Amino acid sequence: MKKYFLADGLIWVLLGIGICLGSVQLKLGDFHTPGAGFLPFLAGVSLAIFGLILMLSTLISQASEGKDGDHREDPTKQHRKNFLNPVLTVAVLLGYILLLDTLGFLLTTFVSLLLLFKLSEPKRWITPVMLSAVTAVLSYLVFSVWLQGQLPKGLLKF
Repeated sequence: MKKYFLADGLIWVLLGIGICLGSVQLKLGDFHTPGAGFLPFLAGVSLAIFGLILMLSTLISQASEGKDGDHREDPTKQHRKNFLNPVLTVAVLLGYILLLDTLGFLLTTFVSLLLLFKLSEPKRWITPVMLSAVTAVLSYLVFSVWLQGQLPKGLLKF
């Protein structure tokens, strides 16, 4: 399983390098007067760095697993979990898109984040509820109040 994480990391590194090469052709500019390729270049560098982190963390965990022995759970349960999580994540994100206008930004964001937090790592309910509420309210304050963006109001009307 860990070899797939190595391949994933390598793909992100190569994609990041490709984005960087493409953005150089768009003229980077400098920090005070950025060109069209400045932000894509930063995004490419970020992808490459995160890909390297993924590869290095995989290599380190493989080395520590070799020393500690093999502690795995049932392979069929792990395979089902690895297949089901991405499918449910995409379903939650599609639901977010479809319900955003109807339910509004605040409620849809809260419910979607709650489901995503529970999917990522099953915890007691208090942690995902608190994280979802804080993230939804802070994002509403930043985008609607501070930046004065127009977010869908939905059922709550604010």
